[in-house]
This record gives sequence, structure tokens and C-alpha cells, in this order.
Amino acid sequence: MEKKAFPCRIEELPVIGGFIHNSLVRDVNDFLPYPGYHAPFPLDYFGKLGEVEAAVTPVIFINQMKVLTLRLITNIYGLRPMLNDAEICFNSAGSGLDVLVRDMGQRQVRDGIDRGDVEAVLLAMKNMNQNILNNKDLLILKGLTLIKQTALIDAALAIKADNDAQNTKLGERSAATSGNMILYNFFWNTYLSPTRTTGALIFKLSNAAKYKDYVIAQMMARMRHDEAQTQVHGRVTDAAGLPVNKAKVKMMPVDGGRTKTVTTDAEGNYVVSGMRATAYNQVVTKGALLKINACTVVTREHLELNSVIV
Repeated sequence: MEKKAFPCRIEELPVIGGFIHNSLVRDVNDFLPYPGYHAPFPLDYFGKLGEVEAAVTPVIFINQMKVLTLRLITNIYGLRPMLNDAEICFNSAGSGLDVLVRDMGQRQVRDGIDRGDVEAVLLAMKNMNQNILNNKDLLILKGLTLIKQTALIDAALAIKADNDAQNTKLGERSAATSGNMILYNFFWNTYLSPTRTTGALIFKLSNAAKYKDYVIAQMMARMRHDEAQTQVHGRVTDAAGLPVNKAKVKMMPVDGGRTKTVTTDAEGNYVVSGMRATAYNQVVTKGALLKINACTVVTREHLELNSVIV
């Protein structure tokens, strides 16, 4: 496997490459004494930058993940009323069950949902559905009909199918990223790195501001500053329009990565800062109240996303 030749993160490479290309276009006359930068170099640089951007953020992959993850999250949180109904029947069956009510598995499913742990949800659902099967006839008498039992099995199967599909897509994406390392290193070695080195030497003594535009550390600092300034904010209210205090707001990137979670204040307001530019599913909960939103975050943007949870 080819090793990474550049100092920044892979997702930062096209952004830094864009910064350097913009500086090159701006300062093209200062590069004219150096034949390696004559036409068609700037155009070739731009074309290769486009290839890198497409490889780092493939539109088809993101769009597929939007559909998969939204459906997966919707189905997982859709378990909650089904669990409540099942638990009523478990409680009614009581000591007639072959395990304790608390060991039927519903608590473990809820815990997995709250933690956003799909694998834990699936394992707990498997256990719970087996316990239901073992006590099928009694639970039917207590109101957990065969239709309801089948619905729980079907829900688990749907979640597993989407989780497997998501893991497959993420695996393919990881393999593609490794396979594209040749492209990334070629772009770095042929276009980005020579341009930033030459630009820095041209302006090191003559123009301090332009010099900084060719220093990779400055580019990385600028990007991370921009990311820190990127946020999603909004207000959470209930069906009556009243603010919801201490609602949990989760921002879940569709392409994998860390979920960010905050809670609303007494006025129902929330702010999630330091957002990476990508597509997200937002899950807002407070007790049984729920709202799922989909959004795309753009660097340096302050996206307002309000929710009414019911």
C-alpha cells in the first residue's frame, strides 16, 4: 500500500490545493520567470484538483449514505413505541414468563438506541425476539399478537439489512481511499507541493501576506479555524410552540465519523460548533418526543435548524 506523502488530512488536501491554486492564479505573473509554471500548468493543476475533490468526496457515495442512514435511524427510533407496547405485555405476563420481565431484553434495546449503537440494538433485539418466541402463546394472550411479534422481527431484519449495507459502503469507501493514495500523492508531488514551495520562496522577503498564502501550516490553521467557526444552531419546541429544555440534539455524519451531541437550554436553544463540512442526520429527543432532520453543513456556515418534537 502506498504511504501518504503529504502532511494534512486526506479531506483537507483538496481544500488546501484549492487555496494554493487560487494564489497561483492571482500571482501568475510572479511565476512567469519560472518555465515550469507556464501554461498549461495552472489549467492542468485545476483539472487534477477536480479529480482529487471527486475522489475525496464522491457525490454518489454521499447520496447513497444519506438514504441508508436516514432510513436506518428512522427504523431504530421507530422501535420505541413497539418496545413500550411489548413491555406492557411483558409486565402483564409477569411471573408466567420463563425469564424475569427485566431480562426480556427491552431495556438493552433502549440502551442501544440511546447510545446510537446499532450493533448493540441488533444483539438486544435478537435476544428479546427469542425470549418472545419462547413465551409466544402466553404473550399473545396478554396482547402481544402474532402480528406484533412478527413486526418486531421484521423491524430487526430491516435494521440489520441497512446496517450491513452501510458497513459495506463504508468498507468500499475506505478501500477506495487507500486505492486513491496514488492520485493524492501525485497531485501533491506534481502540483501542490512545488507550487507552494516556489510561491513561498518568491514572496518570503517581498510580501509577508502573500508568503503566508503558500505555507501549508497556515493553510491547515485556516481550515481548522474555519471548521471551529462552522456551526448548526436552532431552537427546539413542542407541538404547542413552547421551548423544550434539556432536549438531546445529535448530529450524525452520514459518511461516518464522530457524532456530536448537545442539549438545549431553558429557552430550547442549542449550538453545535466545530462542524465538519458534510451531510448529517440530526436526531432530537426528549423522553418520548422525537424529530429527525437531514441537513448539509458548509464550511464557515452558521446553519439554523429548528425542530418541533412530537
